[in-house]
Amino acid sequence: MYEKYFEQVFRTVFNRVQDFELAAEITSESFGKALVNIEKFKYKGYPFSAWLTRVAINCCYDYFRAQKKSRTVSLEKYATHDLAFEVELEESDKELWLALLPEALGKLKPRELELVELRFFEGKSFAEIAYILDITEGNAKTRTYRVLKRMKKHFKRTVR
Repeated sequence: MYEKYFEQVFRTVFNRVQDFELAAEITSESFGKALVNIEKFKYKGYPFSAWLTRVAINCCYDYFRAQKKSRTVSLEKYATHDLAFEVELEESDKELWLALLPEALGKLKPRELELVELRFFEGKSFAEIAYILDITEGNAKTRTYRVLKRMKKHFKRTVR
C-alpha cells in the first residue's frame, strides 16, 4: 500500500503544508492511521486512493488545528486556466484574474479552499470530492459553484 500510494499521498499533503519535512511526517502519520483503520474502508464505487486522500487531508486538518495555523495554496505548479474558464471570464480578463487569484483564494474558508483545490488543482471528480469530504455529490457540485460565483463577484468588485 505504502509503495503504491506514497507519491500521491505525499503530493496531497505537501500541497497543503508547503514544507517537505512536515509533509513527510504527516504522510507517514496518514499511512499509520490508514493501516489502523483499514477495516473502516468500505468500497462504495470510489478508488481506495480517494479514501487515503481523505485520511491524509484529515491529518493535515489535525496539524493545522493543533498549530492554530491556516493553510495557504501555492499556485506555482497548478494550471489555473481551468479555474478561469469555470468562472466564465472574458479572455482579456484572464491575466488579471490570475494576478488576483491568490487574494481571492485567501478569502475562502478552509472547506471552500479544499473544494477548489480538489476540483481544479488536483482534477478530482465531483464523486471523488464527495467521498473525500464526506458529502453528497450534489452538495459537492453546489458548494463548488457557489464558491466560484463568490470568487467571480469578488473579482468584478476588485476590477471596478
